[in-house]
Amino acid sequence: MGWIQDLIDPKARQWEEFYRNRWQHDNVVRSTHGVNCTGGCSWNVFVKDGVVTWEMQATDYPLLESKLPPYEPRGCQRGISASWYVYS
Repeated sequence: MGWIQDLIDPKARQWEEFYRNRWQHDNVVRSTHGVNCTGGCSWNVFVKDGVVTWEMQATDYPLLESKLPPYEPRGCQRGISASWYVYS
């Protein structure tokens, strides 16, 4: 039984190392997605070994007016799926 061995020897739980490595990155670059995108929303793109690992909406836009709430986060489903199309 594999799960018993995992309890006895926790060093053998390779899935934990895989999960931790999934969220590590070498570099963060700022980017936008898509041609003909009317929003031009800014994204923080996390890169590991030259491959996009994940993305997060940038939330550091300046306020338009002090009486207006911030227009954040900006982004859409088309934008967040743009890196998937690069590798598909």
